[in-house]
Amino acid sequence: MAVLASWIFFIPRPPTLSSATTGDRTLANQVRAAAGNAHGYRGLAVAVIDRNRIRFAGLGESGNPEHPNVDKTTVFEAGSLGKPMTGMLLAELASRNALRLDMPLQRLLPDMRFGDPALGSATLRDLASHRAGLDLMPSNLHMFMRGAELRIMGQDPYRGMTEEDVFTAGRNAASSGTGRFRYSNLGMALAGQTAARVAGKKYEALLRQYVLEPLTMRSTRFVHSDTAVPRNSATGYRATGPVMQHWLASGYTPAGDIWSTSEDLARLVLAELHGTAPGAEAAVPRFDAAGAGKIGLGWYTTHAQGREITWHDGSTGGFTSYMGFDRSGRRGVVILSNTDQPVDAIGKSLLGLTPEREGPEPDLFQIALTVLCSVGAAGPVFYVAWRGFSRKIYYVYFGFSVAFGAMLLVLLQRIGDWLSVPPLAWALGSALLSVGSLVGIHRCPAPHRDQRLDVRTALSAARYGVVLLSLLLLVIAAEL
Repeated sequence: MAVLASWIFFIPRPPTLSSATTGDRTLANQVRAAAGNAHGYRGLAVAVIDRNRIRFAGLGESGNPEHPNVDKTTVFEAGSLGKPMTGMLLAELASRNALRLDMPLQRLLPDMRFGDPALGSATLRDLASHRAGLDLMPSNLHMFMRGAELRIMGQDPYRGMTEEDVFTAGRNAASSGTGRFRYSNLGMALAGQTAARVAGKKYEALLRQYVLEPLTMRSTRFVHSDTAVPRNSATGYRATGPVMQHWLASGYTPAGDIWSTSEDLARLVLAELHGTAPGAEAAVPRFDAAGAGKIGLGWYTTHAQGREITWHDGSTGGFTSYMGFDRSGRRGVVILSNTDQPVDAIGKSLLGLTPEREGPEPDLFQIALTVLCSVGAAGPVFYVAWRGFSRKIYYVYFGFSVAFGAMLLVLLQRIGDWLSVPPLAWALGSALLSVGSLVGIHRCPAPHRDQRLDVRTALSAARYGVVLLSLLLLVIAAEL
C-alpha cells in the first residue's frame, strides 16, 4: 500500500484555472468563456485596451506561494513578445540615423567572416523580418541536446549563452537565401546583437533607453543568473503539470527571453494604437510571412474576418503570451500565461474575432505512445516473474525490469500527453508495476549458496539490460 501511495503522489496533474480573480470581473468572465474548460492553464494576466481605456484582470494562480494571486503587476516570461520590441528598437535607431537597416551585415560587421557569403549579404531588415534564410536555431548536436534537456528535464535551453555565442553561430550558419520567410530565433538574436555592437552598447541598455523607458515600462526586465527572480513573478509550468526552469537573459535575449507584466505590455500596445510608440515603422507590414500574413520588423499583420490585426505571440518552457491590436477598431489585448498552453485563441476572441480552431490536430501517435508506455511499463516485470528463469539470473533480470518500469513512468510523468490522455492511465501503469513487483518478489527462487554469474549468464543479463535501455531510448526519441 505504501508503494501504491507513493505512485499516487506522483500522478500527472494537468492544471486548470481556479476561481481566483483580481481586477475587472466582467473581463475575467469573458476570458473564462474564451478559454473554454481552461484545461492546461494555471494563471492568466489579461489587459484589454479600448481606445484610451485599459482594463485588467488576473485569473487563477501564479504558482508563487508569496504572491499566489495573478494581477497586472505579476511578472511573466514574455517569450517572443521580445521580437517586436527588437524590431521597434531597430526602427527607432534607424530613425535617429544611428543604424542602417538595409546595409549588408558584412559591412556592419567588417571584422566578422561569414562562412556563408549569402548571410553576409543579408541586412538587419532581412533578419528582423525572418527573411535571411536561417534555421530556427543553430543546427548542431549541442543545441539538439539542449532541446532534449528542455523537453525531458524542463531546463532553459539558452542558459549561459552569450552575445559571442550568437556571433559564432552566425559565422557558422548557412543561409537558404534571402527574401523568403523562415522563422528564426537565431536571426532575430543576431539582428539585436549586431545593432548593439554597431551602437557600442549592450542590447539590454539600448532597449531600455529607446523603448522601455519612453513607454514607462518599469517592470519589464532582464533576469540574469546572478540576479534574484522578482518576488512577484509567476512560476512556469508545462500544461501537463511539471514545473519548468526559468529562462534567463542570454545572448538570445533579442529573440525573446525578456520578462514583463500585463500592465507594461498594455502601455506598449496603447502607444502602438496611438502611433506614438518608439520605432513605429516596425509595425508596418512589408513582406510576406506565409500563413501569418505579412511582417514588418518583428510584428505580424494578419487579415482576419475583414479586419487587420497586428500581433505577435510567444512561448518559453513554462509560459505563453500574446499581444495584438486592431488599429482601425482602436482595440488591443495582452495575455500572459504561466503554462505552455497557447493563448492565441483567447487573445483573438477578446479582439472580437469569431473563435476558430487553434493549434494542430491531436497527435495520435503521441497519444498512443503515452497510453501504451504507461500500461506497458510493468510488462518486463510480469515477463520475468512468469518466465521462470534460473536462480542465478532471475534477480538481475527482475532488478532491470523494475528499474526500467520505474524510469519509464518517471519519464512519462514529465513528457506524456496528459492533456489528451487521462492521468488514470499513468496511475494504472504504476499500479500494475507495483503489483508486478510484488508478484516477482513472491516468485523469486529460493536463495542458492552459489549465486555467482558465469560468463554465459552474465552476457545474457547484459543483453537483457541493453534491450530495456534501447526501448527506453526509443521512447525518448519518439517523444522528442
